[in-house]
Amino acid sequence: MKRLVFIILILVFLFPTLLATAGANDEIKAPDFTATDKNGAEFSLHDFQGDVVILHFTGLENPLCIECLNEMEGQIHELEKLDNSSDNVSIITVNIRKNSYSTSGYEMAVNDFGANISWHWVEEFSPYPIAGLYQTYWTIDGAFSNPSLVLIDTNQSIVGVYHVYCMGKGLIDGIQTAESLAEDTRSIANGTWKVSDENLQEDEGITFIGIFLLGILTSVTPCSLALLVAMISYVGSMQKNSEKKFKKYSVQGLWIGIIFTLGMSLVFFVFGMIISSVSIFIEASTVFFLIAGIILIILGINVFKPFSELLKKSEGNIGSRFTEKGQGIFLKISKKSIYLGAFFLGILFSIGWAPCAMSLMMPVFVITLTQKISVLMGGLLLFVFGLGHGVPIIPLCTATSSIRGKLGNKYVAAGKWMQRIFGIIIIAIGVIMAIRFWGIKFW
Repeated sequence: MKRLVFIILILVFLFPTLLATAGANDEIKAPDFTATDKNGAEFSLHDFQGDVVILHFTGLENPLCIECLNEMEGQIHELEKLDNSSDNVSIITVNIRKNSYSTSGYEMAVNDFGANISWHWVEEFSPYPIAGLYQTYWTIDGAFSNPSLVLIDTNQSIVGVYHVYCMGKGLIDGIQTAESLAEDTRSIANGTWKVSDENLQEDEGITFIGIFLLGILTSVTPCSLALLVAMISYVGSMQKNSEKKFKKYSVQGLWIGIIFTLGMSLVFFVFGMIISSVSIFIEASTVFFLIAGIILIILGINVFKPFSELLKKSEGNIGSRFTEKGQGIFLKISKKSIYLGAFFLGILFSIGWAPCAMSLMMPVFVITLTQKISVLMGGLLLFVFGLGHGVPIIPLCTATSSIRGKLGNKYVAAGKWMQRIFGIIIIAIGVIMAIRFWGIKFW
């Protein structure tokens, strides 16, 4: 069990480092994928190794996006001309769909636009296996750029992006003509293309260190007092007061704290994957930031002026019922193994704690939603948040009962101030997000 814990911890902290190293390379490799086009032909991106590829992202379906209809139709006709006149380029269209009952984008392009589609056209539905890989490139500040063109060179590296039109923002790069695209592809093939598009810069986004520190910050709050009480009670009940066995119990307490933290982080990992999968198809426009900002401001105010009645109802109807059922299972598991009991307690706590911690967790959820990251990366972000949230508890589990009591009192005293500081931070983040609606950006 302990070896497994060590392996998990190593992977958690090594994996982000490997990702950062990979992201430091000058070339941005185009994520490979396999898909089936409208004719039932299966193909992969690596099939086009040696060719210049234009990856065309659009959202053609009913109800139509009237705002960007002209740009969608115009760009398709230009791609049609390019496909008929150029031999050194391969085109792939990924039509991002939400309404599975709508006529396919391919049929609309052929029947309504009169286009002759002779290239690979893929209808993409949730969970968007291709579009999710390229979300960074077909969005601007979280808003869907419909359509977008991603240019991929002969080595399958992304070398350029054209945002034709962006919902809520208007015309960006405009419709790219067949002639201009032909010139682009020739430059890319000849090696004279200059990569200068700012959209290709790696988005630093939220860092693992930042989310880890945020987890520590949120742990030192009165709302997390239940976490403190639960662990002190659990460790105390599993150990007998004996100074002679201090070393033995310190090691045991250390492992209880670590395994409890892993159990809690596992639940956060699942939450992170769910949230990231949602963010892939949410068109996080300026309106999204306005709504999210208002919610955060309200939750920040709630830190100072709690909506106690709503929380009590929520906890009474949902949290307490879940906790009562979980306690029985927890007691049975604890009798068989202290460590399995600690792991289950971490899972139980992270779920039952949610109603109380909404004002603490909401900023993390919103920040994760606005990141252009994969589902796995979203899970890892919240997993690291869970580790940070549990780290302050580990020393308490390791210490003797008398020291645990003293540290616990200091923990609670510090939490009163940290709660207020965190409330101010939540309100500040909410304001920064909300004003993006008016075009004022601080990140």
